[in-house]
Amino acid sequence: MTLFIKHLSLHRQDGVSLLAPFELTLLPHQRVALVGESGSGKSLLLRAIFGVLPPGIHRGGGRIEAFGISIEGPGAGDLLGGRLGWVPQEALTALNPLLRIQDQLTLLPRAHRHQSQRQTLLRLAPLMERLRLPQERAFLGRFPLELSGGQRQRVALLMALSCDPELLLLDEPTSALDPELQAEFLATMADLQRDRGLGSLWITHDLRVAARVADRMIVLYGGERLEAGPTERILRAPSHPYTQRLFSAARGEPSKESGFLEAPEYRKAGCPFQPRCPRAMASCALWAPWKGSPEDGIRCERA
Repeated sequence: MTLFIKHLSLHRQDGVSLLAPFELTLLPHQRVALVGESGSGKSLLLRAIFGVLPPGIHRGGGRIEAFGISIEGPGAGDLLGGRLGWVPQEALTALNPLLRIQDQLTLLPRAHRHQSQRQTLLRLAPLMERLRLPQERAFLGRFPLELSGGQRQRVALLMALSCDPELLLLDEPTSALDPELQAEFLATMADLQRDRGLGSLWITHDLRVAARVADRMIVLYGGERLEAGPTERILRAPSHPYTQRLFSAARGEPSKESGFLEAPEYRKAGCPFQPRCPRAMASCALWAPWKGSPEDGIRCERA
């Protein structure tokens, strides 16, 4: 399998839970989307996979493996950036402002493939053409601040693909793009995934993006996994009240609930959506067991 996560939990230093025990199995060539609003724990999960959690946040337990190798064990250094690519959320902050584009593109191949800058740029030339990035010296000699937002996003994607990874993790890669650039980026990713057989894990709050890029969807809220299933099934028949609310919001329908996701230290026991749920019952304070399979199921007292 490509990615395996078992009972992963994340906590603040004061013990407050940010991500409840989380499980994920991603097989080769599968495309999975993690959806949910800000504060759900999506980006923290991705950063835990790459071992770059923010200060003050630590793992409370669990196991993460990629291609059968623990990300904390011997050989993990060859995985991250090599077989496992990462497209960060903000390309401008992810790119080194002091390095020219040609130097950015050769960082990972130099470390993982021991290739020179010339060898790397020659190998990446067809992909640069596909991503509509200029290959002229004038462009390659620019700094990130001299590029447009769309160019920076495509450079970040090219960097993630520079070692021909087998799995790509993407953290809100379209959030800073206008609709035209977003459509262009998603079309490019669809072509690359089809032609290269890439597996992918998408972090997004945009259900329209998730519907286009993923075979399977996992809904997170308040650090908890509330629902999972094939994208087609969830689009057709969302089961959890929070998933239903996400879809109605995406359609622009008026909300029957109010409020917002509470800070982790103020969340009540049980389902984290209960303070906002129009169908909440007293029993929602007792966290229901997961119903169904890990790949297609729900955690809801009313289900």
